[in-house]
Formats: sequence, structure tokens, C-alpha cells
Amino acid sequence: MRVTETRIIDATPDSVWKVGGDTPNVADWIPALEKSHQLADVRYATFANGGGEATERIVDHNDAERSYTYELVSGPLPLSFYKSTFTVNGHPDGSEVVWRAEFAASSVESEAELGAAIADIYRSALIELAVRVVATTLAK
Repeated sequence: MRVTETRIIDATPDSVWKVGGDTPNVADWIPALEKSHQLADVRYATFANGGGEATERIVDHNDAERSYTYELVSGPLPLSFYKSTFTVNGHPDGSEVVWRAEFAASSVESEAELGAAIADIYRSALIELAVRVVATTLAK
């Protein structure tokens, strides 16, 4: 299954990438996460409200293209496969952030529910990312 969430942010792509592309610190703008850190190419994220921990491997990180891809190593969701790409593109109104996931659930029955949950996480995170980037830009 695939999920894609997109958001236009009224800030330069470099400003958005500075926050969104900072892979160790994604918990700063993803409300579903309580904390995050990274050792080498492995990121550890703790979900809020006792939601468990996820371990992800950053398989590609390209500052020039403002994009990175990560894969789930282990986590609390019943997924047999999960790969996601976060990209910041230029846009006439500032930046376009595209966050895509491709995944397979452990059971076919739970796939649609997981897709909705992942889309919700991405959507709320992109809203928070926009708020943080615009606030940081205005503070300068």
C-alpha cells in the first residue's frame, strides 16, 4: 500500500529542509513522537503516550536534493515492510513537502487502517513542520 501527504509551506526550501531534513530530531516537529535520536544511519523514535519505540535505518540522505529515505527495522505497528521518503521541493508559494510511504501490513485486514494512521501522522507532522518553520523564519 502507498500513502502520500503533501503540504505547501510559505518558506524557502532550504529553511524547510533545515528542520525537516534534520533526521535525528524529527520528534521536534512530529507530534506522534515523544523523542528521537540517531546513531550513524539508525534512528530511534519513541512514540508519545506509551506507543512504543521504532528503529529506522536512513538508507539515503541527500542534502542537495533535500530528500531522505528510511526503512523500518522494528517498531510497534504490525508492518512486514515500510519504506518512506521525505522530500522538500521548490514551489511558487515557497516549498512543497512530499512525504511518501510504501508499506505492507502483517495482515491484509489491517492494511487500510494502518494506511489511515500513517496518513494522519504525516498530515499532523507536516502542519507542525509548517508552523515551526514559519515561526523560525519570522523570528529572524
